[in-house]
Amino acid sequence: MIVIDVGNTSLNFMWVDDKGAAIKTKRIPTTEASAAGIKEIFSKNKQENIVVCSVVPRVTALLKKVSNELAVNLYIIGQKIKVPIKSSYNERHIGMDRLVAAYAAKKIYKDVRIVVDFGTAITFDILSREGDYEGGLILPGLGSTLRVLSSCALLPKKIKLRFVKMAIPRDTPDSINKGIEEGFSLMIDSLIEKYKKILKIKNNTKVIITGGDAKFILQSLKSPIIFDQFLVMKGLSLLAAESIR
Repeated sequence: MIVIDVGNTSLNFMWVDDKGAAIKTKRIPTTEASAAGIKEIFSKNKQENIVVCSVVPRVTALLKKVSNELAVNLYIIGQKIKVPIKSSYNERHIGMDRLVAAYAAKKIYKDVRIVVDFGTAITFDILSREGDYEGGLILPGLGSTLRVLSSCALLPKKIKLRFVKMAIPRDTPDSINKGIEEGFSLMIDSLIEKYKKILKIKNNTKVIITGGDAKFILQSLKSPIIFDQFLVMKGLSLLAAESIR
């Protein structure tokens, strides 16, 4: 089986065996997604069930087109497969990736109430004590923030996301990177502390951190966390196991 998490920044593929264990992964920029590229992957895996969570309509349409041409078994979350989790969020606004992440956290980890996903945007999502999806916050992503600040810096080269060791940077690229690392880690720690009080959660209860950009600030976070980079794709695998017969 192949599970695909289609985000605004990247397409993440995971090949999964019959027991749900990951065999390999592949990542390509969303801007580079093409019918030819998808056809190449699908044609090599015609016998596989392919499960997709997508927040990008253009790519969803490409996946459907290619799967129809090749007669591949394609299952799209929210269409052929529903996420079996109660939600208080406006159903017209909710991204399927947020529901799948909440569902996976509920199934895999005990007593989870907060899931933070570092993607194009950072989503800070809340589960009830019963494991229902209550809603959450949407914040600027690390990469998105970097691109905006880079465009304003008037530097000859594009600034890349990287760690800066010095406490007080002395040039613009280092200042931007240090600002993102320090600023976002403090913001996330503060939000976790605030919502633990609102939800009456013990301070030592761990929060799930996921998403491609999360590694950049993990070492700066003070809150107790569990890092699971592939939480959404694990959720897709679980949903497939329960829904596809």
